[in-house]
Amino acid sequence: MSVLQKIKTLLQDPPPEFVFEIAADRIAMSRTRPPATLQQTSLPAGTLVPSPVKDNVQDAAALADAVARLLPPATARGRRTAALILPDNSLRLAVIDFDTLPDKEEERLALIKFRLRKTLPFDIDEAALSYHVQAGRKVVAAVAPVEVVARYEAPFRAAGLQPGLVTCSSLAMLELIPAKGSLLVAHLSPGALTVLALDNGVLTIARSLELAAHTADPLEEISADIYPTLVYIEDQTGVRPEKVILAGFGAEARSAATRLAVELDLPVEPFEEPNPGLAGYLRSLAGGTQKAAA
Repeated sequence: MSVLQKIKTLLQDPPPEFVFEIAADRIAMSRTRPPATLQQTSLPAGTLVPSPVKDNVQDAAALADAVARLLPPATARGRRTAALILPDNSLRLAVIDFDTLPDKEEERLALIKFRLRKTLPFDIDEAALSYHVQAGRKVVAAVAPVEVVARYEAPFRAAGLQPGLVTCSSLAMLELIPAKGSLLVAHLSPGALTVLALDNGVLTIARSLELAAHTADPLEEISADIYPTLVYIEDQTGVRPEKVILAGFGAEARSAATRLAVELDLPVEPFEEPNPGLAGYLRSLAGGTQKAAA
């Protein structure tokens, strides 16, 4: 079972009817049952400013309008449910190593919160937290202020949807990543880069980095952000990752892969799925067989 299947949510309910992947510049939507046709709409600049420390929704009306454009009319009475995939930089991901973990859930959660408390730029007691214990007692934690999650949920609730599942793009995307080998994943989203390290399917590092706006050479900054993680992995394990996987690079994916392969001295594989979180979530529901429609 994948990390996504185990940690999936900050808030969890049964599988929903729709899944929405939200980015700073767009929203993509698909039904979760066949035919899973993808629809997408852009967001006006400045509608969303993802952050774990301040209000992300700068234009609630524009966000609500985008949701209304995507949502099909209800064909029957009853509750309609949705999964929401939030931008990586709207929350914090962490991988924490433990020597031992208590058996009791209450004690385990208190220990995880204690380890996270000093590393977060917000009050963990006012946050939604989900975690998963991986092999080797490596805990993957996803945490966001409750009010940040609530503001993302609000336009969907207003449109008659019940958000039963909330996760982030990089966690959802892991369903598409090979479960064997030592891999580094660089997930680009507007204004941020998430760097994930995986060792035979176990998430060992999760870093989310802000990117400078309007730089003359964005790939130079991205390369500089990836390189320290490569060095750290080699120092800790004595082995360099087998390859780097790029996600979220859009039309520039292939040219970025060619350049970064030279600069990082590693094979780089471009992953050209335009909505990797949504595609990964659909794959998880289908037991690893379903992809998002293009």
